Amino acid sequence: MNYIAPFFTLFSTLILLLSISPTLSICGKNNHKGWRTIAIFLIFFIFGSVTYTILLLLLPFSLLELFITPIFAIGSLFILLAMHLSLKSINQYQITAMNERFNAQHDALTGLKNRQFMWQNLKLKTQNKQHFALMLIDLDNFKQVNDAFGHFAGDALLKAMATRIQAIFKKKNTINNSVELIRLGGDEFAIILDYTQKSEVTNCIQLLQSILKKPFFIRGTMVHIQMSIGIACYPEHSCSITELIKSADAAMYKAKKQASGFCFYSMDYERSSIQHIQLNDKIRNALAKNEFSLHYQPIFENDGRTVYSLEALIRWQQQDGSYISPALFIPVAEKAGLISSITQWVIHAAFTQLEIWQDSGHYRHIQINLSACDLQNDGIVDYLKEQLDTFNINPNQVILEITESAMIADITLAKNALRKLYALGITLSVDDFGSGYTSLTMLSDMPIKQIKIDAQYVIEMSRKNNNFAIISSIAFLANSIGAKVVIEGIENQKVLTKVSTLETALLQGHFLSQPMKAEQLEQMFSSTIKIMSLQP
Repeated sequence: MNYIAPFFTLFSTLILLLSISPTLSICGKNNHKGWRTIAIFLIFFIFGSVTYTILLLLLPFSLLELFITPIFAIGSLFILLAMHLSLKSINQYQITAMNERFNAQHDALTGLKNRQFMWQNLKLKTQNKQHFALMLIDLDNFKQVNDAFGHFAGDALLKAMATRIQAIFKKKNTINNSVELIRLGGDEFAIILDYTQKSEVTNCIQLLQSILKKPFFIRGTMVHIQMSIGIACYPEHSCSITELIKSADAAMYKAKKQASGFCFYSMDYERSSIQHIQLNDKIRNALAKNEFSLHYQPIFENDGRTVYSLEALIRWQQQDGSYISPALFIPVAEKAGLISSITQWVIHAAFTQLEIWQDSGHYRHIQINLSACDLQNDGIVDYLKEQLDTFNINPNQVILEITESAMIADITLAKNALRKLYALGITLSVDDFGSGYTSLTMLSDMPIKQIKIDAQYVIEMSRKNNNFAIISSIAFLANSIGAKVVIEGIENQKVLTKVSTLETALLQGHFLSQPMKAEQLEQMFSSTIKIMSLQP
């Protein structure tokens, strides 16, 4: 009975001593003053408990003290439990925080560093005035992989690509400088390479290109991947992080456009970008101010005099009398999302002129060009239907030309769009046939009723003997699927004489007639050319 109270106080002391370790660990992980205060109080409690135990052993204790000492033991157990649980919570919090920091700077798919890390790394390097190269990488034909095999296969390819690049950088004697591989998103990667000589940058590029010599295997299929690399160097090309990224991006798109594999940034790209933006604004103003006009180039029957149809060609005349070529402003309009507005302007202007000709008693075919972007927009079908009704145009008079490249960009989407247009009663034509990989067998599955053979075959006919045989074969096969053939690019009498032997072919070219304004056409029609009358 005399040792019960000292036993409880001694037990309390031991428990408090066990509490010291988690408390000190917490203080090491968290520098808050409260935890240090708790640690100091705990030491005082331990000394107090030891002192109280000695007193209980040496002096007689009361019944009250016998009841109080178990409470001290329970309190010490509470302190030990509280310290252990607090330490566990802090550890879990730190692990969670570390994971969040890792995830914030790493790509979830490949485990590579991400865009946020790139910004922080570039900021640190520019502050330290380090020389480095920023390489932006884009996989050229990744979309086809996704379309053919699905997004899971595409993700697997990206992980395999990341693994290959990491493996080659980890090999000894390949890259002696600091290098960071980053995934920006999609099929875009970046590399930050410290360098002292430009040869180190080109060596890195050669290593990147070497990993593509070996194909990737996707679902049992061997797939070859190419990449386009744009390189900008600090501080040679820019001292600003934002401008450096923009420079590398411009170089990468130049490499993709030239299919050169890689490209170092040049100031010419910046001037080109500025001109691109300026032209973008000019196109918007031209649409708003109705600055565009239409010229019409006749397409003739085989006799070279009877007009079968007129191709509407957009023209943009400047104040000094010069013209901006459609080959220059149409691609800009497509990238700026303005091509649909331009197409609608052309349709409206062509139908306006067609109505005038119709009122004068001439019912002519009119041919209008559509872009790849137009095929992706269902609005073009509704707009055409509305304009046909507004101008009371017979759909049989309208021929829409779609380039072969626009059709094969997304063959399923193209088929759906063409069928909707054909349902309006409009004739559909494939322009520049032979420039891509479309076969007549593929066209036979579409509502195509006219094929315009790529002008390059005609232009090079005198130099390449086989070209006329190719043109003849296309004309024969086209007729077999019920499609008319237009031979364009006729520039001299010799070519005209040759292609005129194809009795069913339609003819077009500058030798027969230049594109001209509607008023000039009227004068020419009345004097020299027989016009084919088409009853609606």
